[in-house]
Amino acid sequence: MADEHHDTEHSKVPQDVPHGYAHAGSHARPGGLTVATNGLRLEASETRIEAGKSHEWSFVVRDEEGNPVTEFEETHDQLAHLILVRRDLTRFQHLHPTLADDGTWSAEFALPDPGVYRAFVDVLVEGQPTTLGVDLLSSGPSQYEKRPRSTREAEVDGYDVELTSREIAVGETVDLEFEIHQDSDLAHLDPYLGALGHLVTLRDGDLAYLHVHPEETDPEDGVVRFAVRFPTTGRYRLFLQARPNGELITTSFDVDVEGH
Repeated sequence: MADEHHDTEHSKVPQDVPHGYAHAGSHARPGGLTVATNGLRLEASETRIEAGKSHEWSFVVRDEEGNPVTEFEETHDQLAHLILVRRDLTRFQHLHPTLADDGTWSAEFALPDPGVYRAFVDVLVEGQPTTLGVDLLSSGPSQYEKRPRSTREAEVDGYDVELTSREIAVGETVDLEFEIHQDSDLAHLDPYLGALGHLVTLRDGDLAYLHVHPEETDPEDGVVRFAVRFPTTGRYRLFLQARPNGELITTSFDVDVEGH
């Protein structure tokens, strides 16, 4: 429900990087853990949603005086990003809600299965990137999936995706590099949200949220690379979105971030 040859030498983000790219510094601190931060507060229309049915959900971002915020800046080609994920780190959705003149945002989605979901709202207000979060409850019996400790390969829609980075340490900026193949050949990557890929990283347990865009790479290389700083040790799930050959794909990987 998203809107949405390996060279040995890739360029880093230049000093005059265009808006829509982000490196580790812009989203280095975890977000999405609270409904209020940075002088903003998320107010959801409802938090109980029936599973399996399309639903129109709305929310308002309010300032410190309680007034609806109506002026937002584009981040990654959109005024807002709405990420939905069940608390077992499955059922991922990436949506772009619509803003009304009075500051009300709306998005239509279906929660596919019962469970507790986390809704992350990612916005840019007066130059300050902010991620707010709220839980959505969908009642009913839930079957949660067991996840591996670590994964490096995924297959989706005829594409093979590999996380080639091996050493991932806490507190250091590390390059997470993904190679995308189709029929053993590196795929051509088309732009998605102003870049060649999109990564959402969630920490297991509290779902602390890191949201970054890649460094620049050659679209013919089939490679997308992100500079990320993991704030703590532990398990993280990575949701990668890219558009090889014009087809939007979403894959997930699990990494175990270790100490020094």
